[in-house]
This record gives sequence, structure tokens and C-alpha cells, in this order.
Amino acid sequence: MRIGLYGGTFSPPHNGHIRAARLFLREARLDKLYIMPAGIPPHKKADAWGDGDSRLEMAALAFGEFSEISDYEIRKSGRSYTVETLRYLKEKHPEDELFMLVGEDMFLSLDTWKAPEEIMKLCKIVTMRREATPQCVMEAAAEDYRRRYGACVKVLEAEPLRASSTDIREKIAKGESVSEFLPSNVAEYICVNGLYRNDC
Repeated sequence: MRIGLYGGTFSPPHNGHIRAARLFLREARLDKLYIMPAGIPPHKKADAWGDGDSRLEMAALAFGEFSEISDYEIRKSGRSYTVETLRYLKEKHPEDELFMLVGEDMFLSLDTWKAPEEIMKLCKIVTMRREATPQCVMEAAAEDYRRRYGACVKVLEAEPLRASSTDIREKIAKGESVSEFLPSNVAEYICVNGLYRNDC
């Protein structure tokens, strides 16, 4: 089978995430897609984006219709490294092909992650750009990874993502409307639970 992994803080998961996940599912011809909210990533501060249980629940609301939500990184102790998550999935699916969707920022710094050679052996990388980065920059990075690591990389030629969880959290904190960026069930969850200092 073709198994996909899409990880991220998802605080909150927004319409751009959902569109990217559906595109990943289609373009990589996946048989199964895992959505995996991050535990404690080495490059971010946990207190900036909320507790794991809330992010798991929001992920289930946003992606549950077409994917499986994994709590592996949330439940494991210590910091979450992608290579460890991929090892876990490979043990779970030893005969299957693994694909990982990586956001633009993370993709462009992939060679600085822990064990990049192993990451690119364990899975095929799929990425898509945000609005500010030219497609040629993404393609150049992909070619560099192919040359240096023998990586299998696909840059999706899609309309760039324009939503940002950071911007959405800031808007909520200011009491501004974010209904255009979020699925209605996620917006309601944020409101009911008072996340991100939302004044409902």
C-alpha cells in the first residue's frame, strides 16, 4: 500500500491544511493517510500553539472524514524527531511505501534535520509552496536533495497556500473574524473552548 504522513502543529488546522491534505491524498495516490499533530518539535516552542489534546480533537474535526488521526507524537515522551516517527511507521507498515507531505519552510531546511539521509531513504517527499516562494526555488531544492541523498521528491504544482496558523491565532487573540480560514466545526470548537484567547 501507499501510506502518507502529514504532520504539523495544526494549531489550529485550517482550510489550507485541508486542501493540502486532499491534494496529497490524490496526487500521491495514497491508500491511507495519517494526520499526525506534532508532539514537542525541536524547532518550535510548545507554549506558542496549545496543548496536544485540543490539537488532536481539532485535527479529528478537520481531517477525520478522509484520514486517520495519529496521537503517536503527542503521546510519546521527549522531543519529536521526524526520523523517529518514520521509523515507527515503517515498523507498522514494513512492506508499504511511505510518503511524507512537508510544508515549504520545513522542506527548504530538510537537510538540517536529524538524520536527513535516513529520512529520505525511509520515505518519498512531497511538498508544495506558499505564496512568496517561486516554484523554481522549490524545484532547485528538490534537485539538490535528489543529487545529495538519492531522494524521491515531488513538488506539487498547485495554487500556493495562503493561510497561516500563526496569523489565525493572532486574529483570534484580537477578536477578529477567522471564519473564512477555518472549517466551521473547528471554529466552533475554538470558540466553545476559549482557545487562543478567543472572545466569543
